[in-house]
Amino acid sequence: MSEKPTQHKTPIPLWLALLPLVLLISMLALSVGLFHDNSSYGPNQIALMLAAGVASLVGLHLGMSWRDLEHAMVEGITLALKACLILLAVGSLIGTWMLAGTAPAVIYFGLGILDPAWFYPAVLIICSLVSLSIGSSWTTAGTIGL
Repeated sequence: MSEKPTQHKTPIPLWLALLPLVLLISMLALSVGLFHDNSSYGPNQIALMLAAGVASLVGLHLGMSWRDLEHAMVEGITLALKACLILLAVGSLIGTWMLAGTAPAVIYFGLGILDPAWFYPAVLIICSLVSLSIGSSWTTAGTIGL
């Protein structure tokens, strides 16, 4: 797989490019409508796989080789895998803290130290300091949590 993928030269019609996305949205809506809370246990994954299959068929219809499609899939999965591993690690850490009692202890002792009347001003100051120190308001919102 050391070859570079070929570039697709002809323009793709908008309806054909949107077909997998529209199909995915409609199948997810149907899945939630039919299975309600149980839709996340299997039907949504089937909808994602079917939409990926339709997207592959659209690519093959447009003259792309299977090797190009494989290369694009591997590249997309590689990019998404980093975020998935970070979310898995953070989820494991939070779960461990909850089971060990770390998070409840921090909340308990934090409420003992901080008067509820000063909660909002304290949050403003702490978030501002963290945002200034790391240089990103979005990271602060995700890290400290609102």
